[in-house]
Amino acid sequence: MSPLVGLTRKAGASLHHQLFSILHSGIASGRYGAGSLLPSEDVLAETYNVSRATVRRAMQTLEAKGMIDRRPGIGTRVFGSTDAPEIQATVVGLIGTISNADDFILLSKEFVAASPLVASQLEVQEGALVLQIQRIRRVNGVPIRLTHHYLPEHIGRQITPAMLERKLLAELLRELGIALQLSENVIGAILADAHDAGLLEVEVGSPLLDLTRIVRSQSGEAVLLQHTITPPSREKLRIVAEDETGVMT
Repeated sequence: MSPLVGLTRKAGASLHHQLFSILHSGIASGRYGAGSLLPSEDVLAETYNVSRATVRRAMQTLEAKGMIDRRPGIGTRVFGSTDAPEIQATVVGLIGTISNADDFILLSKEFVAASPLVASQLEVQEGALVLQIQRIRRVNGVPIRLTHHYLPEHIGRQITPAMLERKLLAELLRELGIALQLSENVIGAILADAHDAGLLEVEVGSPLLDLTRIVRSQSGEAVLLQHTITPPSREKLRIVAEDETGVMT
């Protein structure tokens, strides 16, 4: 894998505006949650291969829009942004198709303290231990999606690295005897930062589909939180939704 990191000059898109767009996208999507600190100017300059002056101009634009608070000696804290309206639907079919060409690359598997956002989505106490799994799914050697999964501790303790080599998480849950009922999905868009671009082998700033999925058991418990980003040119999502009249649309 050859990460394509750093910003490149493009006609009609200055470097500072490209960086502003990536950071703005990260804040709007929740990648940088309200109250969290952005990477330092030095880190951003090195990550995106730009000057500190470029980083400063991007930060000034974010500050002018009321999205960050910059304080010397403390850092740049995120205020957040107005949430976009959400259209949610119950999705039929929790398990996708896996072919012989599919390959899962396990990047990390560790227990972490649930952030405020993860805790609210997985319906656990903030700071509670949850299993975090980061994987790349490839088809014929091409990275299709980068996914972060979060599972409650009592379920995560049953997951081993060997179980993650060829199976979707929803399938693993069923094999563990957890009957799944529905999946709540929110679909948006985000721009690839340097980390995501390297893993997905796309250019920094490329548009990505951004999917957040909460899977529930038949008892209503949130058993899996999945956050996936994927290049729209490599994958399509099919949703079968049911409206208030009970008609499938």
